[in-house]
Amino acid sequence: MNSGIVRIIVAVIAIPFFIAAIILGGWYFFVLILAIMLLGLYEALDLGRKKNTLPQTVSAFLFCTAAGFFFYHDMFDFFLPLFMLFIVTVMTVELFRNQGSALLNISSTVFGVIYVTLMIGSMILLRNISELGEYAGAQLVFLVFAGIWACDTFAYYGGKFFGNRKFFERVSPKKTWEGAIAGFFGAFLGVWVVKILYESFGIVFSLSLVQTLVIGLFAGTLGQIGDLAESLLKRDAQIKDSSSIIPGHGGVLDRFDSMMFVGPVTYAYVSLFVI
Repeated sequence: MNSGIVRIIVAVIAIPFFIAAIILGGWYFFVLILAIMLLGLYEALDLGRKKNTLPQTVSAFLFCTAAGFFFYHDMFDFFLPLFMLFIVTVMTVELFRNQGSALLNISSTVFGVIYVTLMIGSMILLRNISELGEYAGAQLVFLVFAGIWACDTFAYYGGKFFGNRKFFERVSPKKTWEGAIAGFFGAFLGVWVVKILYESFGIVFSLSLVQTLVIGLFAGTLGQIGDLAESLLKRDAQIKDSSSIIPGHGGVLDRFDSMMFVGPVTYAYVSLFVI
């Protein structure tokens, strides 16, 4: 079957589940994000294996799962001690492994955990924000996804029809400046549409137009940087996709690389400057 058709079929099946999980929140959204975290972590550790390192899968998965629960239950006081315990555990285990480079093994394990757990886990924190109103958490998550989706869509078609000048050819040869600029402006449209849709149904939106467009700015800039950063890792590991777990779409990191940059910064922005 044509890969483009497969992509569409998977998207049509998956999108309603994502929308439902975002709206319902609670355990529904937590389980969804935790699954994405664990699959993404497996892919991140596998990138290390492609570079002949031997990351500690069990230690990484245990920390990732525990951190996810701490995020969900807003137990920040426990997170730093957990991270310290994780570092102690990883270095202690490495003492008894005697396989490959200890420094590279530890580095790939810790990087994979930080890159995936903190970046993807930020979406749990974002969805649980309630200080701005009953619907704030869902609205913020929709803003992140809508901004990224619009950015990706506009960047693709902008590059396809108008792209001439290469953009970061060393990392991603197909990207163009024209596509990147189109994606940048498309992100603003994406977040604006979310705000308009909520208000058209008579639901109070938690952010002002300016605050909404700030998240569009994050999606249009950091979203594209996140995509390039993941491409850099894949190019270094000499692979095309982080995995083939999502038919027609590649791996979890391929699909959520932009979110991994936009989500944490959006959470930081809302927590520091909006609430």
